[in-house]
Amino acid sequence: MRHFNISITVVVIVYLLVVTLPAKMPPTEVRPRHDLNFAETVYAKLSGACRALMDLQYNSLSDQNDLIKTMKIIYLDGNDMKTYPIDAAYVALTKPANFDISKQTKIVIHGYKDNSQSAVPLALAQAYNEKKMFNVLLVDAEEMINKWYILSVHNARLVGKRLANLLANLENFGANAEDFHLLGISLGAHIAGWAGKYFRQYKGHNLGRITGLDPAGPCFSYGHSDQRLDKTDANYVDVVHSNRLIQGAIEPLGHSDFYINGGGPTQPGCFMPSCSHLRAAEVYIESVRNPKSFVGVQCENWEQFKKNQCVDKDYAVLGYGSSSATRGLYYLRTSSHSPFGLGMKGAKSVNSKVDPWLESLNIT
Repeated sequence: MRHFNISITVVVIVYLLVVTLPAKMPPTEVRPRHDLNFAETVYAKLSGACRALMDLQYNSLSDQNDLIKTMKIIYLDGNDMKTYPIDAAYVALTKPANFDISKQTKIVIHGYKDNSQSAVPLALAQAYNEKKMFNVLLVDAEEMINKWYILSVHNARLVGKRLANLLANLENFGANAEDFHLLGISLGAHIAGWAGKYFRQYKGHNLGRITGLDPAGPCFSYGHSDQRLDKTDANYVDVVHSNRLIQGAIEPLGHSDFYINGGGPTQPGCFMPSCSHLRAAEVYIESVRNPKSFVGVQCENWEQFKKNQCVDKDYAVLGYGSSSATRGLYYLRTSSHSPFGLGMKGAKSVNSKVDPWLESLNIT
């Protein structure tokens, strides 16, 4: 599975932009918090410079209808996979015995320089398909987001807008917006966010749920809410962080944000950034098959978690079984290899014993 590493050339360009940009930040930028460390501050500034470069170079692009037409929707129908060009997807899905408006719909969106048939997005879709109780779709936008990274970020917004149009039409057909659940991996998380924003513009109300699986950080961290995935993009937005400060966003983005093993930058058992980046999706896939195998505890930060100083003892399930009422920052440990889930043991520091009552705690 292919994943991005920002090239030296891009880093040099954005660094020069950081140095030369005026000190006053434009109104669409969110000023980073004062409590960020040096690395986090630099990362946030580089992301801001990336957005400035994107605006400078790509906002005047001419019509891209031909490129948008390369999008595809893949429908998992039992053991069959049906692929439709985006312009034909609505008519195809609404034929008899296809899309079931009485079911929830899970929509998996791949990341940068990737496609719907790569191992991780396909495994996520298949995990839901195994349950035989959902409509399961995959978005394939490979030709739109396999460009130079900054151009791919620009195109990702167009993917989200076109997806929102399809979902709005499906709601007109009789589907319930509350039943739409978008699951985006890396750059796909922000595509899901834009789909949520445009859907609200079209229909006047929100999608049901968006799950961001280690949302991409470069070009997004500390952007304004209309430039990235945000908790206003759906009625419930849950985010799993696994590679922050490298390929993943450094700040909370959802109603609930789960930081596995502190959110990174590295995950146990990983040596390459792409391994840590994908861990969020791999953990989520496992949660579909084994609900409540990942339990986080609400904490202010990872250091507090490691000292077992999380005061409120507020526990929440990550992934498939996550409650839409969950709010806040949650931390948990996982194993370094599959199966990753540690159950309630993951909600405690490795050096601490788990009380018997905690093992049988009823969590939501």
